[in-house]
Amino acid sequence: MLQTKETRIANNFDIIRILFAWFVIVSHSYVLNGDGPTDPLAKLTNGYMIFSFIGVKGFFIISGYLIFQSLERSKSILDYLTKRILRIFPALIVVLALTLLVIYFIYPTYQGYYLLQPEIYKYFIGNSILFMPHFFIQGVFENLPNKAINGSLWTIEFEFLFYLLLLFLFPIRRNKNMLKTILIITLVGFFVGNLFFLDEIKKVSSPISLELVFDLGTYFLMGSLLACFNWDKIPYKQFIVLGSFVILLLAILFKLNYSWVQVSLPFIIIYLGKQSSSIATLSHKVLGDPSYGIYLYGFPVQQFIIYFFKPSTLVLMISSTLLCFLMGYLSWILIEKKALRYKNIFAPKV
Repeated sequence: MLQTKETRIANNFDIIRILFAWFVIVSHSYVLNGDGPTDPLAKLTNGYMIFSFIGVKGFFIISGYLIFQSLERSKSILDYLTKRILRIFPALIVVLALTLLVIYFIYPTYQGYYLLQPEIYKYFIGNSILFMPHFFIQGVFENLPNKAINGSLWTIEFEFLFYLLLLFLFPIRRNKNMLKTILIITLVGFFVGNLFFLDEIKKVSSPISLELVFDLGTYFLMGSLLACFNWDKIPYKQFIVLGSFVILLLAILFKLNYSWVQVSLPFIIIYLGKQSSSIATLSHKVLGDPSYGIYLYGFPVQQFIIYFFKPSTLVLMISSTLLCFLMGYLSWILIEKKALRYKNIFAPKV
């Protein structure tokens, strides 16, 4: 935020995250309705990327940038973890509970008594603890193009994983030079892995996909690296962002390795996020930060709309956008914002 004498001007991060959450809804309107990854961006780029690609990668870039700053500000590990837990879990638990409540009314009777089904509890508990995701319940959405209940939840597991991995930097969080060195070395390793050893990485058997760790982790760490710099003192930012746009366009035009996107997209998004605007200020004042809620409710809301109404893709996109923005706003006002009141509960008293 930028403080002036007249008003508090908001930067663009909140509104960009809202846009990214909507991007996921747009792409899923096509995918969940059986049209595949054929949204307008997919057609424009000849399948190189879809809107949800930008949305998800953008979330991880902004998260890497902002969460790294949160790590630097945190007084203790417990203080840092408290903030991260309050940001992720209250809204997640509520969306899981509400989803299961609605599923109760459509659960097929031939499957047996709803509350006695182990899958119900696997869905709630597995997704609540993140690292045992459970996306399907037998008998639910069996006739839909996609049978998952909330397929978007897969990203939350990686998001929280990267929160935990940042803890290794906690002891040196004040040492900018050492932080930059470690992050650069780590990123070089990630880029090398993505470029030259991806096939080997895919073959590694592990509880969590290393391929996705290397992919999403690169975007997250690029955001964290940019947070190590004093943004106002970075020279020639306009030329850097212009060069990043050129690299991104060339990657799309010539279908280059996605490492070029990992290099170029982060600076573009952080540059745009650091700008301030009257639209962002109004959005922050009126809506707050509903992006997480929009993202959480997007997939199940679209699945329920398809199940009950079988709409066209356009109608699905419009109706789910309106409903998810409402649910995201309510989630922010009634759950997330209230939970965050306790974020400093373990911060040392000064």
